[in-house]
Amino acid sequence: VALSPTSSSLPLQTIKFLKSCRLEVGMKNNVKWELNNEIVARHFLKNLRVFVPPHALKLPEEPITRWGEYWCDVTVS
Repeated sequence: VALSPTSSSLPLQTIKFLKSCRLEVGMKNNVKWELNNEIVARHFLKNLRVFVPPHALKLPEEPITRWGEYWCDVTVS
């Protein structure tokens, strides 16, 4: 018997999946750049095949302008 997830369990599955992910965003080193919600949202879709609308992302308050490891919050509804 194949069971499909109920609509109420999908947000929990999504949260569990996102917590296990590491998203890499490649940025060039020869030009000035600043990471923003639109860039991160595109990389979620491109790298993890997860659609995250830019308004559902919360990046750190300080601008991200150099390579490193950063956290972002994703609102799941």
